[in-house]
Amino acid sequence: MPELRGKQATEDVKDEWKRAYEIYLEAPGVPHNKKLDRTERINFVADKMRLTRKQAKRRVKNFEAWQRNIKKGLITP
Repeated sequence: MPELRGKQATEDVKDEWKRAYEIYLEAPGVPHNKKLDRTERINFVADKMRLTRKQAKRRVKNFEAWQRNIKKGLITP
């Protein structure tokens, strides 16, 4: 349930999400192609954190959903 993202997660899991997202933001991407840009950035996160691509994508997605839920007021940080 995405509305509970960040509510059930422990602090170490949230820290891992934060770390993955920070790597995602500093990753080189492809500026002219939005979809390829995200793919390249997620691949960079996977390489840097030594995860599979699916695991890296899940961590980035969870962080984004967590931040959305904080912004909506569904959960507290």
